[in-house]
Amino acid sequence: MISAELQDALITLTNLLASNPELEEAVRNRWRGGDLPEDDALTAEVRAAADLLSAELPKATCSDDELASLNALLVDSGPILLTWCFASAWRPDVRMGPLLKHAADNEALQTQVVGVACERVVGGPLGDALACAPLTGDGSELKLPSHRQVRARLEILIWEAGACAQEVPDFGRWIWDAEVTFEELIGAPAVGALRGRVLAARCLEVSVCAITPHTNQQLVNRTLEVLQPLLLHPEPLVWVHAARALGRLAGSMEQLEGMLLDWVMGPSQVLRQRAITALASLPAGSLSLLAGQLVAIVRSPDEEPSVLAAVAAATPYLYFERRDIWDRLATRIIKGDGGAITSRALARGLATLWRRGTHNQELEAPLRALRERARRALSSEFSEMRRWIEVIAVTDVIDGAERDPLDLELGLDNLMRLAAQYDDPEADARAARFASSLAPTFIEASRVALGTGRPRQRAAAINGLEACARVFALRLWSPLLSTSPDCDPIDEPDMEETWQLLAETPAKILDLVKERRQHEGVDINVDVPLEVLAIKLGGYALDACGEDTDLGPGSGPTAHETCLWLRKLEGLADESRQIPPRLELAVSTIFWRLVDTTRGTTLGDGDDVAWLGPFAAWWALVIDR
Repeated sequence: MISAELQDALITLTNLLASNPELEEAVRNRWRGGDLPEDDALTAEVRAAADLLSAELPKATCSDDELASLNALLVDSGPILLTWCFASAWRPDVRMGPLLKHAADNEALQTQVVGVACERVVGGPLGDALACAPLTGDGSELKLPSHRQVRARLEILIWEAGACAQEVPDFGRWIWDAEVTFEELIGAPAVGALRGRVLAARCLEVSVCAITPHTNQQLVNRTLEVLQPLLLHPEPLVWVHAARALGRLAGSMEQLEGMLLDWVMGPSQVLRQRAITALASLPAGSLSLLAGQLVAIVRSPDEEPSVLAAVAAATPYLYFERRDIWDRLATRIIKGDGGAITSRALARGLATLWRRGTHNQELEAPLRALRERARRALSSEFSEMRRWIEVIAVTDVIDGAERDPLDLELGLDNLMRLAAQYDDPEADARAARFASSLAPTFIEASRVALGTGRPRQRAAAINGLEACARVFALRLWSPLLSTSPDCDPIDEPDMEETWQLLAETPAKILDLVKERRQHEGVDINVDVPLEVLAIKLGGYALDACGEDTDLGPGSGPTAHETCLWLRKLEGLADESRQIPPRLELAVSTIFWRLVDTTRGTTLGDGDDVAWLGPFAAWWALVIDR
């Protein structure tokens, strides 16, 4: 039960605002806090009542018993309670979702509830903000200019929920309750630029737990259509979340379990990789029936490192659903099985759980073991060195270490993490400064990567270059700069110059490689890492040209320019050399992106084979074959 003093304060404020509605703004400003001046229009009694509500209501909303009492008071004191909620939407110590959900049942309060819910989504902490999202309306409202900040903050919230693999079933039920909401948050972003695809995959991962046998079958079918190309996307930021989403979805759709087993046993390495991650992400009930297959994979000494890494990618779920299997996997990896490939995958999975902030003490031991292994690694293979540097970067969190100055991605991702808990004007300003510093950082990383320095310096610089290109494709500063509930928004920097820099770099790298081979006698295999880098940077340039961006000349011209500079890759057009496996993989990923660009918004709606003929003809014309 709430205290008598709190009830008296509610009555005092209700009576005041009923007779003096012009004082509502003064009361609201007092609840907002900050450096607002004292308002002489409020009597000492009113100020005391407002202060009592500000002190007592947060505790009441977090207690189920007291929350039930507050729900009963909504009949007589609903407007003043909702006014307090609106003014306190920034507070992290309040649980508004259940109170607003109950208030929405009162027709007289519904309009006020929508306003409060929007304010909470824009300024509240992750969990409660997502709980309030269904009260803001459906996907049609999210398209309105009045909901622009709500839509942008939802991107931040979905990004962070996916980053820590935090399932939100109530949020999921809202998505699958209306087709327009599904399309706005998942369907449309899934065919856009890279950020949209990552958000679609993460939204699926955290919300498919809401799908049941009673869910609209047409929407379920649409979900599978959207999920398929996300699974096949070559970017781990997309496919890992999509694979984990498939595993969670298979828990409620038994027919998908058979498909996963077919993929695990099939010849396609890509499908097998995705299916193993999905299999290891199954809910405990389903996983118990299929655990034998997973145990066999983890025990087998003959599996490739990429296979063990695919299991490790499911750590956020496997760690809790089948700890025995995860312990066996972690023991193998920490002892050295799979080298940097498996260590990086396990470190990323553990970092996902670390981000939740709830199990950090028990997570520190395996993270520290991986960190120490990476620090002591003496690999002479360039790609392996790069992966060990990534392991160190991922595990920096346990020591509070500074990020690499060339790795802007980690800095922006950290701003997204904080922005999911509260809105901060300084964080928005930092996001704009990160965006403005992208071009000079890219130039410096290029100088080091293409120079003649020590391998470790060049390896870190190549990691930084890829991170810069990925950051540009993601443009994480955009949603951060679009949410400014309490101050003037900060304009997005002009990124056209940065776009030009990224778009022209792949051709320049390939020209440099050709010159070194022709005039300096450099062995053809020495600069393979630079050729791979050029193709990856070109891939991120394509990723930046989705349906939702006006950067650059557009996806069609960018795809055409990509085909032209790919002709500079030695051996691709004239088959004058055997393409090394890692370069072949890079080429295959950019071909995937090119086909993806040509088929546009039909992604996932038809037979992929139908696209191969037109694409092959187009490619043949471009390279003069």
